[in-house]
Amino acid sequence: MDMASPGSCGPHTELLSNETLRVTRCPCGTMHVTLLRSGVTVRLSSEAFRNVASGLKFAADRLDEGDAPRLGLTSIN
Repeated sequence: MDMASPGSCGPHTELLSNETLRVTRCPCGTMHVTLLRSGVTVRLSSEAFRNVASGLKFAADRLDEGDAPRLGLTSIN
C-alpha cells in the first residue's frame, strides 16, 4: 500500500473531531486517525480504516454486555 508522506498531497478533509480524536482524509485517500491525548497518528487505507472502525465498534458493544463471556484477557502496552 503506497501512502504519501504527510503534507505531500494537500489539505485534508476533516471527517470527525472531538475531545478524544480527529479523523481526516488526505486527497490521496489515506485516512489519518489522531488520538489527541497522546498525539499518536495512525495512517490507514480507506479499507483498513473501515476494518479497524468495525472492530472497535464490536469491542465497544461488548463493553456494554457486562458479565457476558469474554473472548480472552490480553494486556497490550
